[in-house]
Amino acid sequence: MNDRSVDWESRVKQGLFPEEVFSSDMRRQVMDTLDRRPGYFSRQWKFLAGAVVLSFLSVIVAINWSYEFTSKGASGLNDERGMPVVFKPLIATEWEEGETNNQADPDILPGLSNKYNPLRNKTNGHIAQIPYSDIQLLDEKPIEGFGMALHYTLKPDSLTPHETNGDVDYFGFTLDESSQPENLYHYGYGHLYDLQFSMTRLFGQEVLKIEGANCRTDGESCVWYVRKDSDGQVYSYISLEAASYERDLDGDGKEEAVVVTRKRNQIYIFKEQDGQLLWSSVRETLGANQDDSIQYDDASGTFTIHSILGEGKYTDNVYAYKEGSDSLIRRDNRGR
Repeated sequence: MNDRSVDWESRVKQGLFPEEVFSSDMRRQVMDTLDRRPGYFSRQWKFLAGAVVLSFLSVIVAINWSYEFTSKGASGLNDERGMPVVFKPLIATEWEEGETNNQADPDILPGLSNKYNPLRNKTNGHIAQIPYSDIQLLDEKPIEGFGMALHYTLKPDSLTPHETNGDVDYFGFTLDESSQPENLYHYGYGHLYDLQFSMTRLFGQEVLKIEGANCRTDGESCVWYVRKDSDGQVYSYISLEAASYERDLDGDGKEEAVVVTRKRNQIYIFKEQDGQLLWSSVRETLGANQDDSIQYDDASGTFTIHSILGEGKYTDNVYAYKEGSDSLIRRDNRGR
């Protein structure tokens, strides 16, 4: 056996995947066949046969490699590495006290009906306090962990200005520490009193959540978050014109807002960083096309993309945040 035969044998072995074995039996069969030919032709045929075998096995390797790569690209690769959730600063007009929404103004994001930046500060989120003696109390109920919700009208001779003519009812609240308050927070109109109140956490802060399902004529929900600062100041923190859920998706100890719209079937994830909102589109992250629908399940913190394949077939891919990162990995696949 000359060096050239050893050389092509090693090259063939190096080109194989671990599961493809160039066995001693394979080698013996090739060499026995070649050794039956006379001297000069034997050497030439050994070399040519080596090249043929190498080419043949290279095709096998290429087919296997192509299959493995395609298979992983369609399922395993994204499952292992995750699809990055990219956040961008929200560019939106800041709301100023006294301004009202103009429906002709553009939405801040596709499908999200807010016209102004949802995030407020202590200035543009200021909640006025009025004398408790100015109100005629209609009803009250406790907000566990926060204070008391109040439903009231203003007395005719109140120091607080009446916003409109007539007997308008209002909603406000007092804090837990005010058992006999001199003042109350005068928040809005009376219909808010019938909404759902709960204490939750958002962006790492404890907040009061006021939630109204189907509060808009287009069927969207409305959510307001009220924050009490460490110095005791209470102000509007963020308002969203769509359903909103709070969840620490990336495990950094700060809860993101997962905002789900009916309009245009959008899901946005919001973070707060140094007084600025950052946002990411789940539709964009998952690569959903126009015919795909997406859903968020707050109980499991998962996102599902539903795709119609045609001929009565569909597929649902379920994704969740990869622990400790801003990326989505596939958790489940089902369909028919």
